[in-house]
Amino acid sequence: MHYFSDRDRALVEALQYDPTLEPSFDAMKSCLVWPDECPENLTNDGYEKLCDLLIARSFIHENRPFSSWKLDPVYFEHVWNEARAAQIKWPGFNRLELSPEDRAYLNNELANDDTI
Repeated sequence: MHYFSDRDRALVEALQYDPTLEPSFDAMKSCLVWPDECPENLTNDGYEKLCDLLIARSFIHENRPFSSWKLDPVYFEHVWNEARAAQIKWPGFNRLELSPEDRAYLNNELANDDTI
């Protein structure tokens, strides 16, 4: 099963998970992103797929069902399941649970995010 191209997958899997890092909030995607989750030089397709993973993970962080996305209620569930089935070694899969500090940061950013 292929989620990323072989080239993009190699870039993603070269990333090293660092549990000491702190996230930033991506206001365009309304999600947390850690510095060790996004490789440089992805193809446009690879970048779009990584963005979809970040957004899909935000549903988990916010404890929202994937189906709550009104434009296409099955899209992010499909993205998430396809990437997980491909067994991609992406550091972002190590961050499905948020620490209390990261949860507070996310909640604060979402409360102040005027893009949603």
